[in-house]
Amino acid sequence: MNAPGMDLNASLLDSHYTEWRLLSEQPCNVLLEGTVGATDAVLRLLHPHIGKPIAQHDPPAVFDLPSGEARALVLRDAPALSRDDQRRLLAWMDGKGSRTQVIATASRPLFPLVAAGLFENALYYRLNILLMRVGAPFQPGVAE
Repeated sequence: MNAPGMDLNASLLDSHYTEWRLLSEQPCNVLLEGTVGATDAVLRLLHPHIGKPIAQHDPPAVFDLPSGEARALVLRDAPALSRDDQRRLLAWMDGKGSRTQVIATASRPLFPLVAAGLFENALYYRLNILLMRVGAPFQPGVAE
């Protein structure tokens, strides 16, 4: 069943009704894990519910944190962040960006990178207030 106000193309969110309702009503950080196509589709559905102005980071561009007021930061491909960028993002979220909603995407599960020490665990848990796995299920060893 689709959440109220969603079009029929939102079927990839069917199993995330509670998360969708929460995101629509109150901004919080969310980690979208899934194929690039699925996470892009969810971002399009979320766009009307995201506070403006929106800052965005798309790799391989240099990671620049918002310098002005940003109500939301869309961070595509979180696993691509360098360790330094991860630390800078976490410090920004603790300071200037403390009121900014961060919506991060990952085309592969992020937790294995945390477990392997390749992704900052504190940042993972800050991004993962809500975790939404969307689209086709992940297959071990396969990344889009």
